[in-house]
Amino acid sequence: MSDVMDDILKIFFEECDELLPELERGLGELSADASDPETINAIFRAVHSVKGGAASFGLERLVRFAHVYESALDCLRSGQVKPDQTIIKTFFMAMDVLSDLVAEAKQTGDAVADDRIDDNLGKLEEIIGTSKDEAAPAQAEESAVPEGFVPVTVDLGAFDFDEPAEEEAATAAESLIVTFRPHADLYSRGDDARNLLLGLKALLPEDQAQNMEVTCHRQTLPPLADASVDEGYLQWVVRLPTGATGPTEADIQAVFDWVSDVCDLTITQGEAPFEDDTQPEVEAAIEEPEPEREAEPLPQQQAAVAPTATSVPAASTKQTRKQEQHASIRVDTGRIGMLMDMVGEMVIGQASLESALFQQGGTQDQELLKRLAVLKTLTRDIQEAVMAIRAQPVRHVFQRMQRVVREASGLAGKDVRLILEGEETEIDRTLIENLTDPLTHMLRNAIDHGIENPAVRQEAGKPAQGTIRLSARHRSGRILIEIQDDGGGINSQRVLQTAIKRGIVSPDAVLDENEINELIFAPGFSTAEAVSDLSGRGVGMDVVRQAIQNLGGRVTIKSRPGKGTLFTLSLPLTLAVLDGMLIECRGSVVVVPVSSVVELVTVNVKEDVYHLPDGSHVVSIRSRCIPLIYLGDELTLPREMNDMTGPNHMGRAGEEDQLMVLVVENEAGARAALVVDGVRDQAQVVIKSIEKNYRPIKGVSAATILGDGSVSLILDVSTLIVSATKRVDTRALEQVAARIA
Repeated sequence: MSDVMDDILKIFFEECDELLPELERGLGELSADASDPETINAIFRAVHSVKGGAASFGLERLVRFAHVYESALDCLRSGQVKPDQTIIKTFFMAMDVLSDLVAEAKQTGDAVADDRIDDNLGKLEEIIGTSKDEAAPAQAEESAVPEGFVPVTVDLGAFDFDEPAEEEAATAAESLIVTFRPHADLYSRGDDARNLLLGLKALLPEDQAQNMEVTCHRQTLPPLADASVDEGYLQWVVRLPTGATGPTEADIQAVFDWVSDVCDLTITQGEAPFEDDTQPEVEAAIEEPEPEREAEPLPQQQAAVAPTATSVPAASTKQTRKQEQHASIRVDTGRIGMLMDMVGEMVIGQASLESALFQQGGTQDQELLKRLAVLKTLTRDIQEAVMAIRAQPVRHVFQRMQRVVREASGLAGKDVRLILEGEETEIDRTLIENLTDPLTHMLRNAIDHGIENPAVRQEAGKPAQGTIRLSARHRSGRILIEIQDDGGGINSQRVLQTAIKRGIVSPDAVLDENEINELIFAPGFSTAEAVSDLSGRGVGMDVVRQAIQNLGGRVTIKSRPGKGTLFTLSLPLTLAVLDGMLIECRGSVVVVPVSSVVELVTVNVKEDVYHLPDGSHVVSIRSRCIPLIYLGDELTLPREMNDMTGPNHMGRAGEEDQLMVLVVENEAGARAALVVDGVRDQAQVVIKSIEKNYRPIKGVSAATILGDGSVSLILDVSTLIVSATKRVDTRALEQVAARIA
């Protein structure tokens, strides 16, 4: 039994991982004044769902805090408070506590301090208007009302209690009747029927919400003096219109998931399951009924306690966010990883079959070639489908960065807002899991070193509030993540002097601006004058570069003094497979990512290749000088007897005047020309780690297994280009370029 409960608890925590980002997104929209009634409802539902699930597992600290948080949000939803920045800040702080309490319950985080919880509870209670300092006075002992009882008005203005019109009777059969009766345990958990009603209403499209009919049956409710506070007496009947856009039974069941053990639920089609003719009653507040008076239906306008307490905000002109209904199942990530590995082996097997057929002369059989093409297409489709399963939007990691910015700006004493763009951009799950730490370091660095103090910003004509923009987008088979701030930019001279002082570069080093900016990634580099909670230890940006490189990515920097700095992370979409061009070089086959290839050209050695005084070579292609890389020498591949390619042998035997070069480009737009022997094919290859299976190799990012069973290296194009560019004397290159022009 314990194993079953552990599995259910795991599902609850997975739900929290989805609900907390939704809560943060909603609060972000609220802070940006871009919210609508549905956004506020989504915020409330997120906290309510966390509370309901926590109550099922007896997580008392989490339930206690979530209940007060939910009550404060209910004041916002009902229009009793307005969402000013002070209140929104309180909600953000409460969200952080709620998140930490979930982590505490999951045993993945430290215990949350009681004083921190109490401090946030006090601020939430101030919003509710029922803080401990304003507790209701105790009632007299003879009173039937328990001590400390605070009447809670039930706001039913959000629901339509009118009987259906005659012209609507024909559509009754197209309705689902939901009948539920809460047990006493439901109320003891801090829940109530109103939340279930709101959950049902959220299932309807906006234009159908007013057609929901709610009836409260109180035939079993005794006089107040005889009522027990430990019992539940009320029963609710709800008619929901169905149809093409209406809810299904599965949708309704989902609303009651967290209370299924403490609430009787019946779902029927058409008429409500009541045979008696007793007219049901709905009351705004429960009072002791008068014996001589028969129950009468209460008009709708009397159901609302007060016009100002309605829980449906005024109609908004902004686009209302619809609640999406998607059927889904939960699958362990290990199984998906196993499936991806099997697909990778299938890709290798398909390539092996194709290689064997070509070797045995199967290329003459046209029918066989057609079937092979179908198999190849099917294999690729399966691989892309599995990759789509592994893919997740970067929203899951981006939303976490809001808290990082809030906490870092608080420590730095700065006002900084984070703008998120491209949150729906999808990337492999493995990459997402490894992006949190690098992004955290970069955002903290932007706040501490990039964004100026409010006074300095105002003197420079900038708004006191700094802005950081975190965005993601696809480009040429890769994903680009940008962190851009509107701060003061990188002070190149200060960076250089700090690097010299710390012994990172020699005092007589001559570096250009890009090379100076790259120094911030050096281990031990820090411009902070003192160690603080944010910086000063010389650890951070070097960790960022190493983490991104481990993911097969690169980091580039662009900075404008007084305007800000832009960091760009370029990452592969997946760490599983890639489309590669198979290149022959000195009898070996290496793989170049297709996304890095610009063109393949043949150049004349005497006319197009130039020797620079520093010993490097450049090639002129359409009047553009590009560093020339002799790939065989760069990878230290063994030279064949007839191989004449290399810096000392400018061509093959019999073809000394010609070189075949492959022009490649990195994410920053820099290019280089690789001297190769030829191109064999273009194919999809499965990525295998070279470091885990062998050792790191300069200029190589990974390895793969070809169709014939041989191992081929996958080139790290960015590293090759950067290495070649650094070797070239910039001034000599400019002179060659001027001569060509």
